[in-house]
Amino acid sequence: MFLFSRPFLFEETAAGERIVSWRVWLLVWLLPGVFALGTVAMVGEAGWRLQGTVVGQGEVVRVYTFEGETVFDRGVLNYSPVFRYEFAPGEMIEASTGMSHPDWNYEIGSVHEIYYKPSYKTNVSLPGAHNWAVAWVIGGITAVLLLPALWLHRRVRRWQRGGVSRYGAVKI
Repeated sequence: MFLFSRPFLFEETAAGERIVSWRVWLLVWLLPGVFALGTVAMVGEAGWRLQGTVVGQGEVVRVYTFEGETVFDRGVLNYSPVFRYEFAPGEMIEASTGMSHPDWNYEIGSVHEIYYKPSYKTNVSLPGAHNWAVAWVIGGITAVLLLPALWLHRRVRRWQRGGVSRYGAVKI
């Protein structure tokens, strides 16, 4: 029953020693830690998605139109182009980006630079910062969450040092 043997967050002993439970540190650092792990995971996922891709030229054969449904793009038309490109010598294939964006209203027949994986048939990627956008957003949230965690960490340590000095003498 290690986890529940002494259910406290803060405790002050009769000798004046102030003890802070591991639960406090878990509460202070849990959310920033989870978001930091999420940032690392999203950077890894974006890197893995672009790992092993080759640059090719894709010709736009169709453009699908979607009306934005989120708070950020409500009332905006988003476009999802479908590209035809040479997957292997003599083998043409069509693939989309799997995403949509207001700036991707390409004319049918226009040729654009794309990334594709020659090892298997999958969606293509367009070059740009949007490939890393999710990782940037989660990293920004992590940075914002670090500020209150650092402030709380400092406040708890200051309270903890207020009872007994580092050398064991009770502060007066």
